[in-house]
Amino acid sequence: MEYFLRQLETIGFCGVQNFPTVGLFDGNFRHNLEETGMSMEVEMISMAHRMGFLTTPYAFNPDEVAAMAKAGSHIVVAHMGLTTAGSFGAMTATTLDDSVLRVQAIADAAFGVNPDIIVLCHEGPISGPLEAEFILKNTERVHGFYGASSMERLPVEQTITNTVRE
Repeated sequence: MEYFLRQLETIGFCGVQNFPTVGLFDGNFRHNLEETGMSMEVEMISMAHRMGFLTTPYAFNPDEVAAMAKAGSHIVVAHMGLTTAGSFGAMTATTLDDSVLRVQAIADAAFGVNPDIIVLCHEGPISGPLEAEFILKNTERVHGFYGASSMERLPVEQTITNTVRE
């Protein structure tokens, strides 16, 4: 991992994230991945932090975020699962109201380790500005929104759909 991170540094990267992440899996399959050593995400974040990279890992629950915060994360991203909006968004997901509770629990665990850590919310039902605003207004000390599909896929999908309709 150190060799890989040095390569990233050499070509100009200054930050890392644990993506793809085993956090998107649950149950027996996730357990199997972790048994085979595929879940070394916390160790990678710790090493990257020590090497001077900006670290922005995803975390899916309070235990994961506490481990990432202890590893030296600068920013933690409270991941609510796959994006639910759009033409092929996930159908099984937490609600926006439940996301408020989950994001807050993740934030509280992160601040319990490092009161200066930056906490962002991410995806699942948080698929745009209105949903992000809802989360931010209903949580404490959550600093912002970290967009992925909501920033790259959904706007393009909406534009193409509207253009074709016209």
